Amino acid sequence: MIKIISFVDSFKHYSEPIKEFQKRMWKEIELIKLKPIKNWNIIEKETDILVDLLSKENWFKIVLNPNWKNLSTEEFYDLLEDKKQNYKNIIFIIWWANGIEYSKVKHLVDFELNFWKMIMPHILILLVLIEQIYRISMIKKWTSYHK
Repeated sequence: MIKIISFVDSFKHYSEPIKEFQKRMWKEIELIKLKPIKNWNIIEKETDILVDLLSKENWFKIVLNPNWKNLSTEEFYDLLEDKKQNYKNIIFIIWWANGIEYSKVKHLVDFELNFWKMIMPHILILLVLIEQIYRISMIKKWTSYHK
């Protein structure tokens, strides 16, 4: 199973394409929406929530951020296929608008990934991530979607 964590109020601007990819992937993807904190100590509280969540399970954890390693779709496919051999779940953590105290999370993360250097809304990153996961599932099945 692939899980995606994001602090987000809603997916309203991208809800239709997100739902479409979820439908195509059946139950291979679970979105974990965490409610954003609405007070002065946002970064610390959201970091604590994330640390607590990541500490509970033996997942392969990938953080998405524009400052880290970039992979092609094929390399992304190879990474996920390799990690599925040893982990029940792969979880993606989308870097959100307020950021996190990464020094508190880094020891819990297995891989750091970006899609490209451009900064964009985290909800759009979610959509791109879901599309790429769908794309590599089609590569695995040798379908024409990925061509």
